[in-house]
Amino acid sequence: MTRKIINAILGLASVDQAFCQDLLENPLQTVQSRNFELTPEEQEVFKQVSARDLYEFSQKLLALLNAKEKK
Repeated sequence: MTRKIINAILGLASVDQAFCQDLLENPLQTVQSRNFELTPEEQEVFKQVSARDLYEFSQKLLALLNAKEKK
């Protein structure tokens, strides 16, 4: 996933409350329903993210993605 796609997902969540709520409840299904293409590794990251709000979600998402990139 490029940073451009991450920014698009997080940007959409910041302006679309319904998308944001869905993203917090079921991240992988939500991004796939909007046709954001994810690699299998990225799909695993989205399955792992659990957060109460968009800020926490974005912090956890970026931390997990950065950890994957370092492997």
